[in-house]
Amino acid sequence: MKPIVYVTTTFPTFAAFLENEVWRLQRRGAPVLVLTLRPVHPHHQPEHAPLLAITRWIGHPLDPASWLALLGWLVRRPHVLLSVWGRMLWASRRSPYALAGHLGYLPAAARVAALVEREGVHRVHGAWAHFPASVAYLAARLTGARFSMAGHAGSDLYRTQAFLAEKARAADFVTTCVRANGAMLRALAGPRARVHWIYHGVDRARFDGTGRARDPQPLLVCVGRLAPTKGFDLAVRALGLLRTRGLAPRLVFVGDGPERARLERLAAEGGVTSQVEFRGFLPQTELLPLYRRAWLLVSPSRVLANGHRDGIPNVIVEALAMGLPCVGTRAAGLEEAVAPGVTGELVAPEDPVALADALERLLRDPAEVDRLSAAARGRVDEVFDADRNFERLWALFERDGDVPVADGAPGAEGAA
Repeated sequence: MKPIVYVTTTFPTFAAFLENEVWRLQRRGAPVLVLTLRPVHPHHQPEHAPLLAITRWIGHPLDPASWLALLGWLVRRPHVLLSVWGRMLWASRRSPYALAGHLGYLPAAARVAALVEREGVHRVHGAWAHFPASVAYLAARLTGARFSMAGHAGSDLYRTQAFLAEKARAADFVTTCVRANGAMLRALAGPRARVHWIYHGVDRARFDGTGRARDPQPLLVCVGRLAPTKGFDLAVRALGLLRTRGLAPRLVFVGDGPERARLERLAAEGGVTSQVEFRGFLPQTELLPLYRRAWLLVSPSRVLANGHRDGIPNVIVEALAMGLPCVGTRAAGLEEAVAPGVTGELVAPEDPVALADALERLLRDPAEVDRLSAAARGRVDEVFDADRNFERLWALFERDGDVPVADGAPGAEGAA
């Protein structure tokens, strides 16, 4: 396998799906270098610490090396540089967010191109469809390297679609982890776009579902960054409603973020502060015992006005693999992971009453929770096995995208 450069926002992180992808590529013998547009993330799974050795931050706007690289490309390939960058800016003219990114990351793109040329890199892969893919695309055009990209969720596919169609058409392949994303990309970019829908999956050796033992008292968990898209405020409101119905489950938040203070305030207003616990970020070694003890994962995702949304939150697949049913909303990609009445329940977004109703039904029927638990593990084996799904991604890298376009993982046709 020839050298690959991954361009991403920050790396490694607690989310772990991109980290697992890079780790698997390395295990197959692919030389991978990860270049980040933002500083290296301070929080990551401990087992991913070795990936720091292949990670470099190249996005500092005042880095002299980036500006020198930009000057060099202006001298050597001015037509390509100005033509591609000009189309980026024109496509971004109605989006201040996209315009700022395509202006600000130009020096970084020049530096990536210089590194690609110097190191003899075969492929530049934009790990996110917005600015990382734009940087990767420009670097590939300047150097003649192969280009590919991935699209995930609202932050890179829906907040802005400026310049997205050209990148998708130019890529050897585009991967996405949500069925609806694949349909959107094909509609946007047309038949030339080679879009492959591949679930991230979960490591079944680690998330093996063994040792599950529900706590005697009901325990709910919310896992993820405490951000508006997660809808965790709805979980706190639902907890308050359950209290008025004579139910007092505990609710544990795993993660941190800008919504924490608001969630604490909502818990106080709803009289459920004593039932809510904030654990912060946890390594997977500490998260697994919590999955085993919990009754339900609560994931009330929402789509924001600016288009920002989840894809399929990886924690849902992890929880299902551990036999933990999920109660969530029919938003983003949750409908592809959670089968109502089979592996959990789904309710309308932005409806804390409906969320409380679904939680109440299951909290009052532990036998039903156990039935959903058994089905959840089988669903993951069928559709979300990371090793099996990675084989399709590996084929794309190995064959430079010369793979027939086919949707989903084995068994995905039965997705909810």
